[in-house]
Amino acid sequence: MSYTLAAAADAVGLNKTTVLRAIKSGKISGRLDDHGHWRIEPAELHRVYPPVASSADGNAAAQREAVFEAVAAAELQFKVALVEQRLAELKADLEDMRSQRNAWQTQAERLALPKGQAQQQEQGPRRWWRRRQAAA
Repeated sequence: MSYTLAAAADAVGLNKTTVLRAIKSGKISGRLDDHGHWRIEPAELHRVYPPVASSADGNAAAQREAVFEAVAAAELQFKVALVEQRLAELKADLEDMRSQRNAWQTQAERLALPKGQAQQQEQGPRRWWRRRQAAA
């Protein structure tokens, strides 16, 4: 089965005009069929030009896929770094809010007690002899 001019050009990775010039210069042989289309035998074409279409397509596809995977991996690493940074910020905010909550809770408890108990709680427990001295 012979190549057409376009198929021959695709098989060797060249332009159609380059293959046609090679035919006209005598580097490779080709013939015109009944419809006026060039026919080139694969053995004659690959005698001068090595086949590159099948291996080039596979290599190019593999390279494109490798580049795509590398870009996707880099994008994921960037997103993970952003998420970790945001998580650290949220943890710091949570710790700050907890300390503020505890301070407000302590203040609310102190204000909710009757005046005498609040003073006693601030001063600590009184001993019986202190009460006697305060009474005298």
